[in-house]
Amino acid sequence: MIHDFIDTIRKNAIEKYVPVSMPASVGSLGFDAPIWVGLGIVGLWAALDAFAERAKLNRIKCAICEGKCIPSTFAGYTQGNEGQALQELEDLRHLYAHNYAGDADQKYFERKRHVIKFGVVTPLTCDASFNGHKYCSICLIFGCMRKKWKAC
Repeated sequence: MIHDFIDTIRKNAIEKYVPVSMPASVGSLGFDAPIWVGLGIVGLWAALDAFAERAKLNRIKCAICEGKCIPSTFAGYTQGNEGQALQELEDLRHLYAHNYAGDADQKYFERKRHVIKFGVVTPLTCDASFNGHKYCSICLIFGCMRKKWKAC
């Protein structure tokens, strides 16, 4: 339904506006999904970090990553799957801040991560997934977690 509508608009825009000398993708329209998703993830993490600092929340050492991370700082204030989402955000923030466009290398996994593991497909609370090597931002934007279309 809505995904079909978005797919149709995307296809029409690509056919109409992308020069034949460029790859037929949304990136050719100036929308590089991994970069924009990464900026959003890093921005959200920065907002939470700034809030914790200004509210003078107690920065507790995390049992998983051994740092004073966002999930451990907000642990006492979460409910439902919010703690899981914060752990995912922490891992993805590091992924985008230290690796190009969410593409994990071996060095990224040298440190302990909260949720994502090398070579292990991990479904995330936002309905996107980490395929063991790369976070699929296309899943989050265009919904390819549906069985109908798989981009990653």
